[in-house]
Formats: sequence, structure tokens, C-alpha cells
Amino acid sequence: MRPLLSILAALATLIAGLGLPAATSAATPARVAIIVGPVGEELTPVYLGLAETAAAAAETRGATVARAYSPNATAGAVLAAVEGANIVIYFGHGVGTPSPYSANPASANGWALNGLNAVGSHADSWVDGTLTYYGEAWIAENARPAPGWVMIYSNACYAPGASEEHHDAADEVIAAGRVSAYSRGPLAELGASAYFATDFYEGAAHLVGALLDAPSLPYGDIFASEPRFDPAGLVRLPHAGVTGAEAWLHRSAYFNGKVDYWYAFAGDPTASLAGGGGTEPASARTAELGGTPRPGIAVVDGLVSGIASSYPENAGWEGEATIALPAEIGGGIPSGEPSFVLVCADRCVTLPVVDSCPCYVGSSDQRVANLSHAAWAMVSDAPLSRGLIEVKLHLSPVALPAAPPAS
Repeated sequence: MRPLLSILAALATLIAGLGLPAATSAATPARVAIIVGPVGEELTPVYLGLAETAAAAAETRGATVARAYSPNATAGAVLAAVEGANIVIYFGHGVGTPSPYSANPASANGWALNGLNAVGSHADSWVDGTLTYYGEAWIAENARPAPGWVMIYSNACYAPGASEEHHDAADEVIAAGRVSAYSRGPLAELGASAYFATDFYEGAAHLVGALLDAPSLPYGDIFASEPRFDPAGLVRLPHAGVTGAEAWLHRSAYFNGKVDYWYAFAGDPTASLAGGGGTEPASARTAELGGTPRPGIAVVDGLVSGIASSYPENAGWEGEATIALPAEIGGGIPSGEPSFVLVCADRCVTLPVVDSCPCYVGSSDQRVANLSHAAWAMVSDAPLSRGLIEVKLHLSPVALPAAPPAS
């Protein structure tokens, strides 16, 4: 959740002369949005400096840059900056999946911005509301970048796969899960053509410069153009959440010689910024009347059949069997007592609806439910490692079993 403090402290001592690609006379007109979330009074200025280096790399190549910087990186300012952007760069705190923190898509795998109780400083406490985590579900619902856009995460915990320094190091499975989780929203929900994540010093500046210098260059080549790229450290895997996409993990020695997952890519490595690519944004899949998203989920007499995935648990429901549904079929955080659905796989169990899930409605990766780990074990004999199971949901009001009589 917090940046790697020792890594950030080391930034000031790293080589500053890495150099940016020379500007070309054929710079591609583009709109670049740069977000800097609050990471505390000491560290935010470091991030602001990195952001301005990336901004300079973009502007010298003819791009326009929309800045949303702490202490003014509010939700509204960020959405305005991202509107129509071809490239979005985020610097700030990160909560990934899996991590020791919440897997709630309302707060995980997204952006940490100045919160509703921000006081005009870089204070970064989610407890007092000076910082708010806006997760993949919120971004998918509200952000409107350009078709075929590119998402770049810079120095955000978990985004390239690595753990925080005071936690156990990530293995390949965990790193791949984090990269897939962070990138699935941009790729599957918002029509991005690529996702990059870097912890390298001025790595975002290099990426935006390379993308604008050579917009027709395949993303795989853009990734390999990073000066610290090591071919021996690259692993290419199928993306866990987006059909046809790949997740690239790059494990190498970096800060103080530590070997970890500092750099990552997700998407189609043969696509390019000039070629666009990416899926149709979910925001564009609208009904002819009313402008609301197409459900893409068939409900017949209150019954829904489809694929379910899993997540660890919800805050306030730790260890309990719960379910999150797409908003189109009733998902959401309850304001009072939750509603209940009957879920059937190997067994049928009545579960409380405690959250919404993005669930990629309308895409080839559509799911109809997200089961907590406890709920998965109750309805299915399949191991969690399978990732997806077939389920049937009975959405009609379900009566809870009567409590046994008191003895």
C-alpha cells in the first residue's frame, strides 16, 4: 500500500543522466495525462519531480500534457485530465491483488488520490480521509480516455508485480496475478491497447518518450527499449483475465542489487500506439436508448448462468461466505441489511450480496459473480487455483433458512 520507502530514499542518489530519446521533427500529436497522488510531505515532491520529467519528455515531442498533481489530484481533476488521453501516467500509492490488503475492486488496482478530507497538503492517510483509493471498478465506470490508450504505472506498489519491502518477496505466480489484476480494468473495461508498470528511475519518462518517438513500434519492442531491460529476466505468460493478451514479468537486480519484479507489460505485444488496438471500451457499449451500459447478462425468470471468479474477502465480512455481483444484476455495497442470492455449483448455498464487481460485462471475459474464498469452498469442490467455475444464480428473493428453535 505504501511505496517502498528505502527505494524512494535511494532515488536521489541514483544516476540522473539516463537521458531521454532525442525529440524528432515527426512527433506524434497526442494527449498525455499525468497523475500524482499524495504519498506524504517528504516523498510527494520526489514523485512530482519524476512526473515533470515525464511531462517534459511528452511536451518536447509535441504532446499536450494534462496534469493532476497532489494536493489537487482530486477525483474530479483526475477524470478531467484523463478525458480523451492517449497515454495516462500514474505516480502514487498502490493496492494490488493479491496483497495483504483489501481485494475490493472499489479500492484495489487503481489510483490513490487526494481524499474528501484533503487539507491542501500531501497528507496520505486513508483513515482520516486525506487519501482515498479509487479502484478498478470506479475507474472503469468513470474514466474516459481515448480509444487504444496506454496506461503507465510508475513507482506504485504491486503494479509491476513486486511486494513491498517489509513483506515476503513475490514469486512468479503472485507477480503474474498482480500484473493481470492491475491491467485487466484498462484492457478489458476501458479499451486500452497496452499496460506498462515500472519502478525504474525515470522509467515513465523513457516509456512516454519511446511511445511518442516511435508510435508504430510494437509494444514488445517499446518494452525492450528500456535501458535496464534484461532479456534473461523476462517471462511471458497468458494474461489471467483478458483473452488474447499477454502478461510480461521482468525480474532483475535493481535497487541495492535486490532481485525483484520491477517492470511489467500487459496486452498484445505486437500492437502499437499508432495502430490503436485494444477492446471496445465498456463505456461505448451502450444501449440505443438511455445511454446505459448493456448488461450483456441474460436473466431468465430470475436465473443467471455463467462464470464466477473469486476474491479473498470484504472488509467487515472477513472470513465469511459472501458474493459480489455486477451492478447490472444487483451488485453493490449494502446501505443496510444485504440482499441474498442462491448460488449453485457443486452445491447450492444462499449468500449475502456485499459488493459489486467489474466482472467485465459485455466482454469475452464476462463473469456473473465474484465469490469470496469462503463462499467458493462452500459451493465448489474445485481448488481456488482453477480461477473460474460455472455457476447458476437465482436472483429472485431468497428466504433464509429458519433459525433452529432454542433448546
